[in-house]
Amino acid sequence: MANEGASDGEAFPIQRKAPVRLFTDSGWMTGTLHVPEKEPLLDFLNSDRSFFTLTEVALQHGAKLPFLALARNAILLIEPTEEELVESIGRTSTRTKLRQVSALFQGGMIMGTLALPADSRVSDEVMAASGFLVVGNCTIGLDAPDGPPAMEAALTVLVSAARLIGVAEMTGS
Repeated sequence: MANEGASDGEAFPIQRKAPVRLFTDSGWMTGTLHVPEKEPLLDFLNSDRSFFTLTEVALQHGAKLPFLALARNAILLIEPTEEELVESIGRTSTRTKLRQVSALFQGGMIMGTLALPADSRVSDEVMAASGFLVVGNCTIGLDAPDGPPAMEAALTVLVSAARLIGVAEMTGS
């Protein structure tokens, strides 16, 4: 079912609101993404859109915006709310294996769990990725200009593969 929304009769899909917290080149912000109702968040983010529509935006330093068209290539991390359906990182089968990884990006790093095909190497999957990777049970470390890195935990984070500097699989010693 679609809504008539454009003046030329073009139909728009019914949308749902997906509250998110994002880390960008300008720091943390919160807002609401507008996602087609039946489309999973990860599929929406991995589409060919260059910009995402955010409403109810709060920037790191307190500024509030009713609307922001946010460039895909400005996003480093997206932390969806627990209510948002994101493929479970904890679900495994004989075809998947959980890998502990550490990913470096400009301004920090993230450590967590990445679910990959059982017969695949982390490097192969990351090199082939063009969108967002789902990393679960995370610790995020962000560089602080005047002290130690700021550390925080997150249940699930979507990481922009295009913005990563490097990824290492953490193996037990």
